[in-house]
Formats: sequence, structure tokens, C-alpha cells
Amino acid sequence: MKRKFALTLVCASMVALTGCSEDEKIVYQPDPELEAQLAALEKENGQLNDANLALEQELNDLKENPPIKPHDFASQCASVGIHFDYVDPNGGDTALSAPVSHVAAANDDCLSCHTYDGSGSSGVTPPHADYGDCASCHEGHSDGSEPGGPTGNPTDPSFIQPAFAPGAIDGKTGASGSAYYGSGSYLNAQWLKAQLDAQVHNFRWKEATEDESGVTDLNAACGLENRQHVTDMFPNDGKAYVIEQKDNAIGAKLVATVNRFQDEGMATETPNIATFGFGLKEIEGAYYANMFIGKNNTCYNIIMNGEARLSYYEYDPTQFTKTGLEENSRNRGARILVTTDYTRTGLYGPDWATPVPGAGIGETFKPEDLDWSQVGACNLTLKVESIIPLG
Repeated sequence: MKRKFALTLVCASMVALTGCSEDEKIVYQPDPELEAQLAALEKENGQLNDANLALEQELNDLKENPPIKPHDFASQCASVGIHFDYVDPNGGDTALSAPVSHVAAANDDCLSCHTYDGSGSSGVTPPHADYGDCASCHEGHSDGSEPGGPTGNPTDPSFIQPAFAPGAIDGKTGASGSAYYGSGSYLNAQWLKAQLDAQVHNFRWKEATEDESGVTDLNAACGLENRQHVTDMFPNDGKAYVIEQKDNAIGAKLVATVNRFQDEGMATETPNIATFGFGLKEIEGAYYANMFIGKNNTCYNIIMNGEARLSYYEYDPTQFTKTGLEENSRNRGARILVTTDYTRTGLYGPDWATPVPGAGIGETFKPEDLDWSQVGACNLTLKVESIIPLG
């Protein structure tokens, strides 16, 4: 009886499980929350795919055009999207090692021929204010070049050269035989004049003064005039800066004179060497050197002794060739023998503007007649007697 009852229960269970109609189907109802999450993930995945494609493109671009770390002002500006090329302000023409091809730059700055302590400590008022008007001390002051440029070759002598046996020493001119630096000397007065006037143009960042309108950020700095001539990177330290320009002669200009004095009752002589920015000018077929300096040993000696020796010297320590003008070389220049022109020379009082009575420009004076207590400055004009090789 028990077995029959158990079998009956099993059969009843199977009937319950299989008793559904064939037309009935189970319908799946998706969870709305899961649906929303899935949609969000699909959207995010699409965004990530787009970002990945963009990164791959950027990587390919970087491989083709690798970034350059800013190393000068032009590349510093390029890093913020402002592009321009550096322009050499000298164009290679005034580089010391370049072959001779200089064209004298226009020069309205009398400081190229004048020396003045602008500190104001001496209480001296300089002539013609900021040296902008050169007419009072320069005859025919222009761009420093001959009409059409220098003629001939730089080594073609404009003056008769010392001639003596090799190894001999010429006390009159200071020449020393075969030790001439002839291949590197501007013996042509026109070429030497152009070299004396030629300048190297420099540009740099300078912290602005109270009277200057400087820039404090890189973007503004990248838009300044003369930006293309600056090599140093903008400091970008929050301070205001301006671009400062400075023009320098490409060579050293030296003036040699003799100090003559009494030492313990004995007449004594010692050499005197000074550095002044003299220039050359041509007047009626003759050449003259000119410089405006304060009263000092050089001025006193030139007036009292009536002569001086000038030296112009360009030196490039990077070159291997000793001397030469048409090739890269270490040494270039000339020596200039001059005498004092007491008519074209003018002496001024302590204000640097009032001529000393009887010793102004155009008034021929004698050294022994001077009262040096009245002299404060000297506008010296020296007649060129000879131009001989550097040596």
C-alpha cells in the first residue's frame, strides 16, 4: 500500500510540472537600472575610443615633429604659440672672423668719438645735450662711408710705407721690419675709416626703470619691437623688462702718448696708453682723427707734445690663422701716426661747452700760452701723417 501511495505522489508531481499549455511562454523583463548603466558604459567606451584615437594621432605627430625644449627667445615664444625667426642684427658683416665686407653703419651717436662720464657726479653738463647733434664737433658727419663705399683693396697703402732692411727697427714710425702684419692691416684710409665707424649691434633684456614701460609676461615680450634680434630667453620672473640695444665698435682703439715731467729735478719720460673712441674724417683730401675727451694725461700730452700714436685692433681668439683680411684670422687693424692740428682742435671750460678764450676751434693757439686751469675738455683733431701695419 505504501509503494502504491508513493508512486501516486510522483505521478501527481509530473502532471503538475508538465500540465502547462504549449501556448504559454516565459517573458524576460529587463531591469531599468541595469539598462541605464549599460547605456552609460557604452557611451563612456565610445568617448575613450575617440580619446585613444586622438592620442595615437598626437603620438604620430610628435614622432614626425618632436618637440624642442626652449633654448632661446624665439623657441621660448614658439612654446606659447608665437612664431618668428631669429634675425642676426649684424647680418654676419661685422663678425670679427668674417672676411672684409663691412659697410659702415649710420652713426649719429657722438659717444663713438666722445668720452663723457655721464654719472653726473662731476657736475659737468655735456655739450649738445644727449650727443644727438654732432654738427658742433663733427664736420660732414654722416654714415661714415665714402661715396659708393671704400675704393681699392684694404691693404693698398694710402701713405708711403716705412722701408728698411729686414730685422731693422725704425724708431721714427715704430715699425719693425719683417714683423709687419701687412696681410691683416687696413692700410687704405677709406677702408680704415669704414672699419672705425662700423659697429656691432647687440640686444638684451634689461629690467625696466620707472620711466620705461616694460612687459611682465612672456606673451607681451614676444610681441615687442626688435624681438627677432634677442637670443636670451625672457626672464619671466614677474618683473618688468625692456629690450635694450647697445652698439659697440668692432675693435679696440688705443691712444699712445708720452708723459714728460720733472722727477727730482730730472727730465723724465714715461709712456701713456689710453682707450678712446676716435674716428677718422676726410677734409680737403687729408685725413684727420677726432675725439672729444675730458682734460686728462692724453689730452695734455697731445697738446703739449704735438703728436700721438693711435692703434686700431680687432682680435678673434677663435681663429688659427695669425693675420689676414680676406680670410678668418686672429689679428687685424692698423697703426696711425698723427700730429696735433692746433687750428681744428678746440679746448673747452669745465662746463664742456664754453670755448677757452683763444683756444676754440678755428683759433690757432700755442701750447705754451695755455692756462690749463681753464681747460675742462678737449675736442682734439689730429692730422694723419701715416697709416702703417699692425705690429
